[in-house]
Amino acid sequence: MTTKVRAVPASKGSSGPLGLLAEFQTDPLALLGRLHREHGDIARGRFLWVDNLFVFRPEYVKRVLLDNNKNYRKDPFTTGILRFFGQDNLFTGDGDFWLRQRRLMQPMFHRQRITGFGKTMAEGAADMLDGWERRRAANPGEVFWLNDEMMQVTMRIVGQALFSENLSAEASRLGQAFNDADHYISFRFKNPAWQTWFPGRRNAGARIARDTVVTRIREMIARRRLSGKRRDDLLSMLIEARDEDTGAGLDDEQIRREAGVMIAAGHETTAAALTWAFYLLATHPKQEARLQAEIAAVLGRRAATIDDVSALTYTRQVIDETLRLYPPAWATARQAIGEDALGPFRVPAGMNINIPIHAIHHSPVYWERPEDFEPERFAPERTERQERFSYLPFGGGPRQCIGNMFALTEATLILAAVIQRYQLHVVSGHAVRPEPVLTLNTSAGLPVTLQPR
Repeated sequence: MTTKVRAVPASKGSSGPLGLLAEFQTDPLALLGRLHREHGDIARGRFLWVDNLFVFRPEYVKRVLLDNNKNYRKDPFTTGILRFFGQDNLFTGDGDFWLRQRRLMQPMFHRQRITGFGKTMAEGAADMLDGWERRRAANPGEVFWLNDEMMQVTMRIVGQALFSENLSAEASRLGQAFNDADHYISFRFKNPAWQTWFPGRRNAGARIARDTVVTRIREMIARRRLSGKRRDDLLSMLIEARDEDTGAGLDDEQIRREAGVMIAAGHETTAAALTWAFYLLATHPKQEARLQAEIAAVLGRRAATIDDVSALTYTRQVIDETLRLYPPAWATARQAIGEDALGPFRVPAGMNINIPIHAIHHSPVYWERPEDFEPERFAPERTERQERFSYLPFGGGPRQCIGNMFALTEATLILAAVIQRYQLHVVSGHAVRPEPVLTLNTSAGLPVTLQPR
């Protein structure tokens, strides 16, 4: 018997002039969690005049992201905001353009390439820790803002691995520019009627952030062009890339757009994940002790290398569980091109589809004790029982994050290096809450003190 396709009923709170917007502006994560609790698999709600479906059931998520992915494009509202900073690139593009860009860059992230980046990742972590030791020698009671420290080390690694450039000296300036861009994007999400041509400091500040990053990347490209040197990195690959059919290469502005999105995605998300991992370990001594024991058993007193990553199994479970509890990409969105159905529910053409990753990761329907920090749930014998598409830290389907293995390897090496040498303590009285901007950050940073092992 065929199930009749029906419309998704509207959520409570959708009827006023703002729809769900006011609730979203106050606490996006709470809103998405409420919709899941009250509606289960799928919900419908309006932001101003725009209707949205919120999809929680993994089976439906799989249809949108994988099984019928060609019917779902990146949603124009989100890409319209992001194009203010980067125009069309791998992240915002669709169709043939996206496919061409993905094929051009995919070889840079093959497993053998990631292995080659291992030395850069390990050296970045070691240099950071040596710097911490010097600072502690001068000021034993210094408070370290771990969110800033992680942003700097991941900026250094992505600069060297992908562009053969040392961005350490500029990490603060570039990091601030990316941070300002994140908050501007978050503001635009919460204020969908806002326009880039409005006068005032908010739009002017976003332009300054954009121009800071654009100028630096243009300088990198010009310097590489002038040198004529070929390096084994993404920048040389982009410069040398040729379309299989036409033989045409990328112009410098397209190279700049792709480089910009790689720098942003390659350092912000990993920095956020590591910051949350250290917070969880600092507040869960049992798991922290087990992690430290594994690191001591595998490494002894030597530094971790890429060859150790496969043996650091609990370390990886800690990272996986951190990405479940605090996924840096806390939601993703699509728009239906043509009509479709998700189970018994009709999806009209043009409907916006929101996939609330954070809410799915915290759902008691798909996870036992979802609010608990249990790295053991990612042991191999337990992951086999996980429902597919209930865990989406890197998205899913053909548009799954191209740098997922790069990020996981980098996070494993940095986490092992830090825990091997230090126990971290969150400064007493500091409230740590998630702040969903473009990535899921700690709302007021993470100040810690360091206790040597």
